[in-house]
Amino acid sequence: MRRILMLSTLVSLIAISASAQFVAPGGSVPVVANLPGQNNTDWRTDVSVVNLATTDTSIVLVLQPEIKNGQPLFETIITEPMIVAAGTQLTMKNIVETVFDLTDTKGALSIFATDGAPLVISARIYTLDDEGGSYGQNVEGLLVANKAWTPGIAHDDFYRTNFGIYLPFDPLPGEPVRFIVRVFDNDGELAGSGNITFNDVGVQQFSVAALGVDRVLDGYIEFECLNPAETFFAYASRVDQRTGDAVYRPAKGFQSDVTP
Repeated sequence: MRRILMLSTLVSLIAISASAQFVAPGGSVPVVANLPGQNNTDWRTDVSVVNLATTDTSIVLVLQPEIKNGQPLFETIITEPMIVAAGTQLTMKNIVETVFDLTDTKGALSIFATDGAPLVISARIYTLDDEGGSYGQNVEGLLVANKAWTPGIAHDDFYRTNFGIYLPFDPLPGEPVRFIVRVFDNDGELAGSGNITFNDVGVQQFSVAALGVDRVLDGYIEFECLNPAETFFAYASRVDQRTGDAVYRPAKGFQSDVTP
């Protein structure tokens, strides 16, 4: 019963925050990870939460799974409430491992204040280099509906682009949520497309090569949800093929599609 109540609260808070996309009692990080990557990278995610209220609050974290080949790789995990004192920041280093005790894992994260306190949430996925430094990308969640776009992608010998969709709500039984994802070059010519289906809550990530894209020097991605009532998060990540450094680009849609 506690899990159902908390997930119900999460749904309400995500809906509340959709209109502003700024300070809200909850928010989402569309992708978090603790796993190795190409070019000797080793990705991890730090998440910071600021409590802007004048009183202490408690937050609950909900980790939802990556979906591969149509199957969630783990069950949704909900933490016990964590106290964040008034006007302070809680930073969780390598959150997938230290908070959820998972490794070699990718997922999506939602956070909410149990009493509706205003929160500011930020996240960074990064890897450590051989000299003790780090490089990576900030990750932000922008709730969208209907159609959304990510500009500034590239996929060639120098860069590769991955894209992802995070569906934060369970589809109704027997009613999967379906997407068409299209990649265009900078002249608006279609470079590739494909269908993504969700039967469960979670995040799915692919290379644009999975859409038949061989080479795009400069282009953009369009995400179209075929279920008009659904809201979702989407993103692209452009990765330098030589260094492994990456740039995160959240999908942006029309505010009128999210808020009535």
